[in-house]
Amino acid sequence: MTSKAPQTLQQAPYAWQQPAWDQLLQSAGVDRLHHANLLAGPAGVGKLDFARHFALALVCDRFPESAPCGDCKNCQMAAGGTHPDIYMLDWLEKSTVISVDQIRKLIDQLTLTASRGSHRVAVINRGHSMTTAAANSLLKTLEEPGEGCVILLLADRERELPITIRSRCQRLAMTLPARQTALDWLQAQGVKEAAIALDVANGAPLLAQAISDAENLAEIAGLRTQWDDFVIREGSPTDLAIATATLLGTRQALSLFMQWTTETVKNLELSPPNGRSTVENNPVDRRYLCQITLALQSALRLDNASLKTQAVLEGVLADIRIIRYKNRAENAS
Repeated sequence: MTSKAPQTLQQAPYAWQQPAWDQLLQSAGVDRLHHANLLAGPAGVGKLDFARHFALALVCDRFPESAPCGDCKNCQMAAGGTHPDIYMLDWLEKSTVISVDQIRKLIDQLTLTASRGSHRVAVINRGHSMTTAAANSLLKTLEEPGEGCVILLLADRERELPITIRSRCQRLAMTLPARQTALDWLQAQGVKEAAIALDVANGAPLLAQAISDAENLAEIAGLRTQWDDFVIREGSPTDLAIATATLLGTRQALSLFMQWTTETVKNLELSPPNGRSTVENNPVDRRYLCQITLALQSALRLDNASLKTQAVLEGVLADIRIIRYKNRAENAS
């Protein structure tokens, strides 16, 4: 964990975040800002940039009228990563979870009196990856945070947070922007194949920007068809693993698979009685898709750095195929 803030005053809030920004800033201006705020939404919409920028606003000398101003001493310290009242918490190197020791150290820091103003701000990125012990340690601080303490908890997968955590936070939805809004922003950033990149990223503009430099972007977009073929029409897991491994790293591939599965759930018209649907005469049910998501989440949590991408993907896809066979046997019985 470090106490570094962003190195520059980035462009957050992005255009699609302006309503959420106005809501938080207005609440803070009238002293009604909740001490624990859950920023929930998919990866790639700019939650971390938003949270960092709001942390700067809270410590700015000109808060709330024109914060963050970028000129005052507090803004300069924050931009340089040396502000003593802003705490950033994320995965440690080579880790895929937030540990209980990290949370305990953060709690110790939050018990201190603010050094340069009225606020102490903690930004917890990827809060959905807290271990059970870490989440339990955070509970008391969420209930009794101390004067001037503001916690911004970020989660890509909100439902992985314990209900005890979610119930103690003020939820702020960080949703995907409208397609045209995202395209306009990407084009303003100089992204040439904005539409293709946005399709690959399932509408997440920052993720689209991150993958837009790939020379084989069109080929990456084509993986979506192969993924659907595997999930819905029982395509070859080996063929998919080989094709994906030639284009993407392990975490990129697993993250895209998760996003595409979520999109499939949204697009299917699932009947309420049994949660099943049919796509091109292929039965698909909600439970199967949720099990795929869990399998991908488990793979993302593992340290696969020493394994080849193709080997990791072959293992995950084989597990998903077994899930499908088991579900088919249960449905037939």
